[in-house]
Amino acid sequence: MATEADRALIERVSGLLEPFGVTSRPLFGGRGFYLEGAFFGFVNGGHLWLRTTDATRPEFLARGMPAFQPPDRPRGPKTVDRNFRVPEEVAQDDRLLMEWALRAAEAART
Repeated sequence: MATEADRALIERVSGLLEPFGVTSRPLFGGRGFYLEGAFFGFVNGGHLWLRTTDATRPEFLARGMPAFQPPDRPRGPKTVDRNFRVPEEVAQDDRLLMEWALRAAEAART
């Protein structure tokens, strides 16, 4: 279930990206974002996580951002190393947030 922090972030990200045709639906107890059906990011645990590529992942790693780790499963935890947490300074800046999210969306579509 989405927390209050998740709901506020979901509302903000949805409002910023909706004009670009981004849609969302429930995912991981938060909300997933899609562009033309391609999944590119989600809100979970009060953070925005974006899909990365070999070209964009170094920017996340250089800022020390962790990869998303789904909740423990019977087989143990698994890191999904293509979805990384968005740095706080990016998440707080509407222009940067749109830029990073749209770059992730475009990469997911191709």
